[in-house]
Formats: sequence, C-alpha cells, structure tokens
Amino acid sequence: MSSTSPAPSTGQISADGQFRWDGTQWVPLAAGHREPTSWTRPMQLLAAAVFLVSAIANVAFTLIFVNHDAMVNAINAQGTKIPAGSDIDTVVNVAIGFTYGVVIFISLLSVVAAIGSYLGWRWMFWVALVLFGLSGIGTFTNLGSLFKPSTSPLPVVALGLNELFSVASLALCIWMIIAAVRYGPWAMKKPGT
Repeated sequence: MSSTSPAPSTGQISADGQFRWDGTQWVPLAAGHREPTSWTRPMQLLAAAVFLVSAIANVAFTLIFVNHDAMVNAINAQGTKIPAGSDIDTVVNVAIGFTYGVVIFISLLSVVAAIGSYLGWRWMFWVALVLFGLSGIGTFTNLGSLFKPSTSPLPVVALGLNELFSVASLALCIWMIIAAVRYGPWAMKKPGT
C-alpha cells in the first residue's frame, strides 16, 4: 500500500521555507525573503499616511501662523531675555529662520519616509520606527504648549492637531515594535513559520 502526498499548489512554500512551488517545480526563494501578513499592508499605508499628512500640516501651520508678531508674542509670553547687544527683531528673525529650516527638513524627511513606507522598503521600517518614536515623545512634551498656548506662535487648534499626530506616532511606534518582535520588519514573517 503506497501513500501519496497531495500535489503542492502554485505559490506554496516548502516546509523548510526555502522554496516556492511555481506549478511545475520548486524554485529557491531569495535570501532574506519574507511573506506579508495581514498586518503588513495596513501598517505600511497607515505609516505613509501619517508621515504625509503630518508633513503637509506642519508646513501649512508654519507658513500660516509663524510670523513676526506671533513670534514676538510667544517670546514675551515665555519671558525670554533678549541677549545684550541685540534687539527683539534680530532674535525673532533668527527664531523664524530656524523654525522654517527645521520644519522644512523634517517635512522632507517625512515625505521620503512616506514614500518608503508606501513602497514597503524593508530598511524604511527601521527609519519609520525611530521617527515615530521621536515624534511620539511629543505626546508628552507638547502638553506644556497645549496648556499654555500663549508660549507658542501656533494657535490652540494647530497645537491640538500636533498633539494628535504625536499620539498617532506613539501608537504606530508601539504597533511596529510588536510587529517586529512577532514577525519582523513591516510585520513580514519568514517563510514556513
């Protein structure tokens, strides 16, 4: 009496996770190949969306609300002492220039991270994890400005939206850590597991 094993179906991964059945033969998988899980695409799309929307919002908030008068009001509300030998206009212009530079840099970084997340670049997972972790810290550090809005050139609505982006970043960071531990980058598992 002979026992016959069922024929493999096209796309099936071998028990050892090193080959895929193409319909006629077992084809070796590339080194480091991973299979997507039900978490993979939603995580990539959500990460891309949060990066892109927060980049657009940060640039818009800065262009609309960060101006000379708003910065003067924020500096006065913070009780910042103007260094001897300089005037308020110089300090405000430097602060505005620095703010614009930082926002543009972070927004460009976020756009690249959005593209890489959307395309599922494996290395971008680690970059996104770090960026979401750093942005997630804002969940706690933004509270000072949120509870004392006069110390920021941004209005309360913009501060509230920034807080929401920080909370979303923290949540994504936690989800990505769980995914990395459970499966691997972008919640993609090794074949055969």
